[in-house]
Amino acid sequence: MDPSATIYTKLMLRLYDFIVLVLSNALAWRCSTRATLLPFYQQHIGETAHLEIGVGTGYYPAASVSRLSKLKRLTLLDLNPNTLAHARGRLVAAGFRGPEVGAVQQSVFDALPAEMRGRYDSVALFYLFHCLPGAFPGKAAEVFARVAPVLAPGGGVFGATILGKGVEHNWVGRRLMRWHNGTGVFSNGGDGEEGLRQALEGAFEECEVRVVGVVALFSARRPRNARP
Repeated sequence: MDPSATIYTKLMLRLYDFIVLVLSNALAWRCSTRATLLPFYQQHIGETAHLEIGVGTGYYPAASVSRLSKLKRLTLLDLNPNTLAHARGRLVAAGFRGPEVGAVQQSVFDALPAEMRGRYDSVALFYLFHCLPGAFPGKAAEVFARVAPVLAPGGGVFGATILGKGVEHNWVGRRLMRWHNGTGVFSNGGDGEEGLRQALEGAFEECEVRVVGVVALFSARRPRNARP
Protein backbone atom coordinates (compact mmCIF):
# COMPACT_ATOMS: atom_id res chain seq x y z
CA MET A 1 0.00 0.00 0.00
CA ASP A 2 0.95 3.63 -0.47
CA PRO A 3 2.39 5.38 2.65
CA SER A 4 -0.81 7.43 2.90
CA ALA A 5 -2.66 4.16 3.57
CA THR A 6 -0.09 2.23 5.60
CA ILE A 7 0.14 5.00 8.21
CA TYR A 8 -3.25 3.88 9.54
CA THR A 9 -2.00 1.28 11.98
CA LYS A 10 -4.19 0.29 14.92
CA LEU A 11 -2.18 2.62 17.17
CA MET A 12 -2.48 5.55 14.74
CA LEU A 13 -6.22 5.03 14.48
CA ARG A 14 -6.52 5.45 18.25
CA LEU A 15 -4.59 8.73 18.09
CA TYR A 16 -5.92 10.10 14.80
CA ASP A 17 -8.99 11.98 16.01
CA PHE A 18 -7.06 13.99 18.58
CA ILE A 19 -4.05 14.69 16.34
CA VAL A 20 -5.94 15.49 13.13
CA LEU A 21 -9.53 16.39 13.95
CA VAL A 22 -8.75 18.37 17.10
CA LEU A 23 -5.21 19.76 16.84
CA SER A 24 -4.34 19.92 13.13
CA ASN A 25 -7.72 21.11 11.89
CA ALA A 26 -7.77 23.92 14.45
CA LEU A 27 -4.13 24.98 14.58
CA ALA A 28 -2.74 24.17 11.13
CA TRP A 29 -5.56 23.94 8.59
CA ARG A 30 -7.84 26.48 10.33
CA CYS A 31 -11.02 24.59 9.50
CA SER A 32 -13.00 23.43 12.53
CA THR A 33 -14.15 19.83 12.62
CA ARG A 34 -17.27 20.51 14.67
CA ALA A 35 -18.19 23.98 13.38
CA THR A 36 -17.47 23.46 9.68
CA LEU A 37 -16.59 19.96 8.50
CA LEU A 38 -19.15 17.89 10.40
CA PRO A 39 -22.13 20.14 9.52
CA PHE A 40 -21.04 20.12 5.87
CA TYR A 41 -20.83 16.32 5.95
CA GLN A 42 -24.25 15.91 7.53
CA GLN A 43 -25.82 18.41 5.14
CA HIS A 44 -24.91 16.25 2.14
CA ILE A 45 -25.78 12.74 3.34
CA GLY A 46 -28.29 11.13 0.99
CA GLU A 47 -31.72 9.81 1.89
CA THR A 48 -31.40 6.21 0.72
CA ALA A 49 -27.84 4.97 0.21
CA HIS A 50 -24.42 6.36 1.14
CA LEU A 51 -20.87 5.42 0.12
CA GLU A 52 -17.94 6.51 2.31
CA ILE A 53 -14.59 6.47 0.47
CA GLY A 54 -11.42 6.85 2.53
CA VAL A 55 -13.01 6.10 5.89
CA GLY A 56 -10.23 7.05 8.31
CA THR A 57 -11.41 6.38 11.85
CA GLY A 58 -15.07 6.55 10.89
CA TYR A 59 -15.54 9.76 12.88
CA TYR A 60 -17.95 11.45 10.49
CA PRO A 61 -20.27 8.45 9.98
CA ALA A 62 -20.26 7.68 13.72
CA ALA A 63 -21.11 11.30 14.52
CA SER A 64 -24.01 11.05 12.06
CA VAL A 65 -25.30 7.66 13.16
CA SER A 66 -28.91 8.71 13.68
CA ARG A 67 -29.12 9.95 10.11
CA LEU A 68 -27.26 6.98 8.60
CA SER A 69 -29.41 4.47 10.49
CA LYS A 70 -32.35 5.54 8.30
CA LEU A 71 -30.59 4.48 5.09
CA LYS A 72 -31.29 1.33 3.13
CA ARG A 73 -27.62 0.91 2.17
CA LEU A 74 -24.30 2.01 3.71
CA THR A 75 -20.93 1.04 2.25
CA LEU A 76 -17.38 1.81 3.38
CA LEU A 77 -14.51 1.73 0.87
CA ASP A 78 -10.82 1.92 1.74
CA LEU A 79 -7.50 0.40 0.76
CA ASN A 80 -6.52 -0.37 4.36
CA PRO A 81 -8.29 -3.23 6.19
CA ASN A 82 -7.48 -1.61 9.56
CA THR A 83 -9.52 1.48 8.77
CA LEU A 84 -12.44 -0.55 7.45
CA ALA A 85 -12.60 -2.68 10.60
CA HIS A 86 -12.14 0.31 12.90
CA ALA A 87 -14.83 2.38 11.18
CA ARG A 88 -17.35 -0.47 11.17
CA GLY A 89 -16.74 -1.12 14.84
CA ARG A 90 -17.09 2.55 15.66
CA LEU A 91 -20.45 2.75 13.88
CA VAL A 92 -21.78 -0.15 15.93
CA ALA A 93 -20.43 1.35 19.15
CA ALA A 94 -22.12 4.65 18.30
CA GLY A 95 -25.46 2.89 18.09
CA PHE A 96 -25.86 2.31 14.34
CA ARG A 97 -29.13 0.44 13.78
CA GLY A 98 -29.41 0.54 10.00
CA PRO A 99 -28.69 -2.08 7.36
CA GLU A 100 -25.60 -4.26 7.41
CA VAL A 101 -22.56 -2.09 6.69
CA GLY A 102 -20.84 -3.14 3.48
CA ALA A 103 -17.06 -2.98 3.23
CA VAL A 104 -15.00 -2.83 0.03
CA GLN A 105 -11.20 -3.02 0.23
CA GLN A 106 -9.67 -1.51 -2.90
CA SER A 107 -8.03 1.55 -4.39
CA VAL A 108 -10.28 4.42 -5.42
CA PHE A 109 -8.31 4.55 -8.69
CA ASP A 110 -9.68 1.13 -9.66
CA ALA A 111 -13.09 0.56 -11.20
CA LEU A 112 -15.69 0.07 -8.50
CA PRO A 113 -17.61 -3.23 -8.39
CA ALA A 114 -20.35 -3.52 -11.01
CA GLU A 115 -22.99 -4.25 -8.36
CA MET A 116 -22.47 -0.75 -6.92
CA ARG A 117 -23.43 0.99 -10.13
CA GLY A 118 -26.28 3.50 -9.83
CA ARG A 119 -27.02 2.68 -6.18
CA TYR A 120 -25.83 5.65 -4.09
CA ASP A 121 -27.40 9.06 -3.69
CA SER A 122 -24.38 10.37 -1.77
CA VAL A 123 -20.65 9.64 -1.92
CA ALA A 124 -18.26 11.19 0.63
CA LEU A 125 -14.59 11.91 -0.14
CA PHE A 126 -13.42 13.45 3.13
CA TYR A 127 -9.70 14.18 3.51
CA LEU A 128 -8.95 11.77 0.69
CA PHE A 129 -7.45 13.80 -2.17
CA HIS A 130 -4.53 15.32 -0.28
CA CYS A 131 -3.39 11.77 0.55
CA LEU A 132 -3.55 10.48 -3.03
CA PRO A 133 -0.47 10.54 -5.29
CA GLY A 134 -0.46 13.07 -8.11
CA ALA A 135 -1.87 16.59 -8.35
CA PHE A 136 -5.02 18.43 -9.35
CA PRO A 137 -6.76 18.33 -11.70
CA GLY A 138 -5.53 14.90 -12.80
CA LYS A 139 -5.98 12.77 -9.70
CA ALA A 140 -9.36 14.32 -8.88
CA ALA A 141 -10.60 13.80 -12.44
CA GLU A 142 -9.59 10.13 -12.24
CA VAL A 143 -11.43 9.61 -8.97
CA PHE A 144 -14.55 11.40 -10.18
CA ALA A 145 -14.58 9.20 -13.28
CA ARG A 146 -14.56 6.10 -11.05
CA VAL A 147 -17.16 7.42 -8.64
CA ALA A 148 -19.69 8.83 -11.12
CA PRO A 149 -21.05 5.43 -12.26
CA VAL A 150 -22.19 4.47 -8.74
CA LEU A 151 -24.35 7.57 -8.31
CA ALA A 152 -28.09 7.12 -8.45
CA PRO A 153 -30.10 9.66 -10.49
CA GLY A 154 -29.97 12.95 -8.60
CA GLY A 155 -27.12 11.70 -6.40
CA GLY A 156 -24.08 13.76 -5.49
CA VAL A 157 -20.44 13.66 -4.45
CA PHE A 158 -19.06 15.80 -1.63
CA GLY A 159 -15.89 16.09 0.39
CA ALA A 160 -13.06 18.16 1.81
CA THR A 161 -9.35 18.29 1.11
CA ILE A 162 -6.32 20.22 2.35
CA LEU A 163 -4.86 22.48 -0.34
CA GLY A 164 -1.17 23.05 -0.89
CA LYS A 165 -1.29 25.66 -3.65
CA GLY A 166 -2.84 29.12 -3.77
CA VAL A 167 -3.49 29.31 -0.01
CA GLU A 168 -1.61 30.88 2.89
CA HIS A 169 -0.38 28.25 5.33
CA ASN A 170 0.62 29.40 8.79
CA TRP A 171 3.82 28.42 10.60
CA VAL A 172 2.36 25.15 11.92
CA GLY A 173 0.75 24.30 8.59
CA ARG A 174 3.95 24.85 6.60
CA ARG A 175 5.87 22.47 8.82
CA LEU A 176 3.18 19.82 8.75
CA MET A 177 2.94 20.14 4.97
CA ARG A 178 6.69 19.70 4.62
CA TRP A 179 6.72 16.67 6.89
CA HIS A 180 3.63 14.96 5.47
CA ASN A 181 4.69 15.47 1.86
CA GLY A 182 8.24 14.39 2.66
CA THR A 183 7.07 11.08 4.13
CA GLY A 184 4.51 10.44 1.38
CA VAL A 185 1.50 10.65 3.69
CA PHE A 186 0.38 13.75 1.74
CA SER A 187 0.84 14.50 -1.94
CA ASN A 188 -0.81 17.90 -2.20
CA GLY A 189 1.90 20.43 -2.96
CA GLY A 190 0.31 21.04 -6.36
CA ASP A 191 -3.31 20.84 -5.21
CA GLY A 192 -5.08 24.18 -5.61
CA GLU A 193 -8.68 25.35 -5.69
CA GLU A 194 -8.48 26.09 -9.42
CA GLY A 195 -7.35 22.55 -10.25
CA LEU A 196 -10.06 21.02 -8.09
CA ARG A 197 -12.70 23.20 -9.70
CA GLN A 198 -11.41 22.24 -13.15
CA ALA A 199 -11.76 18.54 -12.34
CA LEU A 200 -15.25 19.05 -10.90
CA GLU A 201 -16.47 21.07 -13.86
CA GLY A 202 -15.09 18.47 -16.25
CA ALA A 203 -16.94 15.65 -14.51
CA PHE A 204 -20.20 17.24 -13.33
CA GLU A 205 -22.74 19.72 -14.63
CA GLU A 206 -23.25 21.24 -11.19
CA CYS A 207 -20.53 21.85 -8.59
CA GLU A 208 -19.60 24.15 -5.73
CA VAL A 209 -16.26 24.82 -4.00
CA ARG A 210 -15.48 27.02 -1.03
CA VAL A 211 -12.27 27.34 0.98
CA VAL A 212 -12.17 27.61 4.76
CA GLY A 213 -8.67 28.19 6.10
CA VAL A 214 -6.64 25.99 3.73
CA VAL A 215 -9.36 23.34 3.29
CA ALA A 216 -11.53 23.13 0.18
CA LEU A 217 -15.09 21.92 0.74
CA PHE A 218 -16.76 20.73 -2.47
CA SER A 219 -19.96 19.18 -3.72
CA ALA A 220 -21.16 18.13 -7.17
CA ARG A 221 -23.98 16.33 -8.95
CA ARG A 222 -25.24 15.43 -12.44
CA PRO A 223 -22.21 13.56 -13.91
CA ARG A 224 -21.36 14.41 -17.50
CA ASN A 225 -20.05 10.99 -18.49
CA ALA A 226 -19.98 7.99 -16.17
CA ARG A 227 -17.11 5.62 -16.82
CA PRO A 228 -18.00 1.89 -16.54
